[in-house]
Parts: sequence; structure tokens; C-alpha cells
Amino acid sequence: MSASALSGLRVVDFSWSVAGPTITTLLAAAGAEVIRVEWPEHPDPMRAVMWAVDAPQTPDSACFFNYVNPGKKAFAVNARNPRGRALLESLISSADLVVESFSAGVMERWGLGYGRLRELREDIIYLSLSGFGHSGRYTTYDTWGPTAQAFNGITALSGIPGAPPAGWGFSYMDLSAGYMSTVALLAALHHRDETGEGQYVDVAQVETGLSMGGSSFLAASVAGPGTRPDGPPGNRATWPGSATSGRGETGAPYNLYPTRGGGRFDHCAITVLDDAQWRAFVHTLGDPDWARTRRFGTAAARVANQDELDRRVAEWTLPQDKYAVMERLQDAGVPAGALQSFSEILERDPQLDHRGVFATAEHPLLGERRWETFPALLSATPLRFHPTWPSLGKDSEHVLRDLLSLGPREIASLLDADVVRAPERPGPDDDAETASLEAAAPAAVAEVPS
Repeated sequence: MSASALSGLRVVDFSWSVAGPTITTLLAAAGAEVIRVEWPEHPDPMRAVMWAVDAPQTPDSACFFNYVNPGKKAFAVNARNPRGRALLESLISSADLVVESFSAGVMERWGLGYGRLRELREDIIYLSLSGFGHSGRYTTYDTWGPTAQAFNGITALSGIPGAPPAGWGFSYMDLSAGYMSTVALLAALHHRDETGEGQYVDVAQVETGLSMGGSSFLAASVAGPGTRPDGPPGNRATWPGSATSGRGETGAPYNLYPTRGGGRFDHCAITVLDDAQWRAFVHTLGDPDWARTRRFGTAAARVANQDELDRRVAEWTLPQDKYAVMERLQDAGVPAGALQSFSEILERDPQLDHRGVFATAEHPLLGERRWETFPALLSATPLRFHPTWPSLGKDSEHVLRDLLSLGPREIASLLDADVVRAPERPGPDDDAETASLEAAAPAAVAEVPS
């Protein structure tokens, strides 16, 4: 097995929801040890949504939570308790990175702002990801992915002509912000390797999405407001009566066409942009007489009569399997692609299968499932999907015993005082069992002040 790029790096992870955990999941895939900090009384809200119908509904079995958090350890500690905060400070002093995605000010109220973290470890790298960042007028505004998308204009790019913006149906900004934040962290790590200096990384989710509206910002800066009053285009390259497409290509047929099955995803996209592709397309259809009429004799005529052309093409595609249509047209040199459902992407797409995009792994509560891996192949230090998940408190005793070097009595005290939680509380220890545990503990014990 090749080495992991971030092997030996320790990350204390206070992130929640989607954007922050995306960062730490990528770091874990690159080999970092990620310790997720969470308290069961205030769990990640992703633990309370999107359960599988064939699995128990528990905080540890929520599908989306597990999807965005593989490969991490789980430390359940009460950060609001002075003893819990002391444990966290001890853990942070041994860490390379701290990542949090709370609203601005939360970590400062806990006494764990960047200034305090630098006292614990001078070269610490501390990343905060929030909606608007930790400076400026909007600092205290709360956001989620969809509100960030609306604020930076991405939502306005969706929809069809003559209708309101439709939204994206998913918190796209959560993933975008997570990826960009990871790049920023890697840059900070490189800087520390070169200089020995840590730093504070402040990321605003809204800002990470501004580049997605690049063409609209360009139009606004060059032509001013109101440059696209009709909204975004639909599936066609050009609408009848319009001379330009707005996206650099004009053609017909240029649409999604129904195929055998009649379901939502039983369609094939077909694009014909020039006369050579048109001739190849017509030949594949069997040279029907209607294709030789003047109504379809030129590219301009096909665009002008594309309603009728779409009906003719649909008559040909409807009895056929969408993959068969795609392959026949591609073999003839005509751009075409089957519209795939998510289940087809997961189970059938040969390209994704070849590149190992999905891995099969056994979750202790969800059973065997397919999991998305990472969209990059590194030849020397590959990113890896780790089939472990941070169930609440699963690694608390490991953190206390192996990372903080606490003895059995101190661990039992922390558990009894409900400063820390583990999945299974041990029963009362008799003196012999306690002595046995202490004998097996590390010789050097660093007790945390209570």
C-alpha cells in the first residue's frame, strides 16, 4: 500500500452539518487522524434526518450523516463543562489542525478562540467556516447552504424561461465551501512546513460560491443590469425566433427525447450542430422521407422548425432503449447521452465503475451499502475510503487513555460525572479489576485538572 499524504497529522474536528464535515472527511481520506468532538445533548442535526427505511432510526444510523463523516473517530465531551474544556485543551495541544463550522463567536464563547489555541500550541492551524466569515457587518448572520446560494446569486441562475428561479434542490454550497476550505488548509500546512508558523484560516461560505456565477458577474460588469431578462435557457440550444443561443452553439435537434419505458429518466439527449452530424443522424434513422424536406434542409430551417423536428425524433427514440440510442448515435459520430437516474449512476455507469468512484462497505447499523469515494486519483498517495464511522462517543475512552494518557480512575471519574460519554458505561469496578487496569495503563499519566 502506498503512503498516505497526511499520515501523522492530527485534526480536532468541531464541524457539523455538511460543509465542515466535508473538509475533515477529505483530510481523513488523505490519512489524517480526525477526532470528531460532539456532545449527545447537542448533536449534529444531520443525525436526526434521512434514515434508511430498512435500518433502525438512531443518531448513529442517519444516512446523510454517515455519508459525510467516514473515517473519523468520535469523542463525546461536554465543552461547556470546565473539566470537559480542560480535556479539549489538552487534546488541542497535541493537534496540528482545528476545524470548526459553527456560527461566528461560538468557539470564543467556549474560551477556545484562536488566541487561546495559540497559547496551547503556537503553530496550530485553526480554520473557521461560517456563512459570511468572522469579520464584517454580516458576521452574526446565520446561513445554511441554500441561503448562501441565494445571497451570492447562484439560485437566480436556475429555473426555466418565464418561471421563477427553481433553486438547486441540494446545498451545493456546502460541498463547494468544503472543497475550497480544504485547499486553504493545505496551503496553511505548506506554509507551516516552510516557516514553522501556524495561522488562522477564515472562510466565508457565501464567498466560495461567487465564482460559480462568473458569466453573470461578467455580464453585469460589462453590460450592466438587466442583461438576461428572460431568465436561463431551457434544454434547447436556441428557441424559435432567437438568433443566438447565449452559450456558444446552435443546433437542432438539441433536446432530451423519450425512450422505451416511459419513466422520468427514460430519455436520451441528442445534439446535432452541423450538416455532417445531421447527415449521420438521418442515416442512423434509416433515411426517412421527412428528413429530406426543405423544412429540415438547412441548420437554420431545422432551428426554425424544431417543434416538428422534436416530434419526429421522439417517434424514432420512443420504442428504443436509451442506452441503445446513445450507442447507435455515438457510433455514427452524433453526440448523444442516456439520461441516468441516481441508481443507474450508482450501479450501471461503466466509467464510474472503472475509476472506483463507489465502494461497497459494511456499516454496523445500515448494513452493506455503496459509498461515494473521492473524485481524485493520486498515484503515490491515494485518497482512501475508510469504512468506519463516528458513532456517538465510540472513541472517547481511546482518546482519554491513548491520546491524553489518563489512567482508569480518572477516566471512570469523567464518565461518572457525565463530562465524557462512551457507548457502553462499565459496571462498578472492584479493587482487583481497578488494579489490573492501572497495571495495564501507560507509565506516564498526565492528569487533567478538575
